[in-house]
Amino acid sequence: MSEETVPTQQGPRKRFSKSASVGVMVAGGLMIVIPWFFFAAEQGSALQIVKTLVGVVGFVVLCVGAYYRP
Repeated sequence: MSEETVPTQQGPRKRFSKSASVGVMVAGGLMIVIPWFFFAAEQGSALQIVKTLVGVVGFVVLCVGAYYRP
């Protein structure tokens, strides 16, 4: 007897539209790039820590947009 396997859906159940996912990825990329090019900060200062945190959040937003793309 052969068993038929039912293909399961891979990835998330919810998907963004193409324009929404591109918009989220662009927003995440801008959150990574803008603080580093437009705000100068000395090493070890509070502004540098904020810039790093914004960059990490931007990377997470970029990854979310890529994960939920159609």
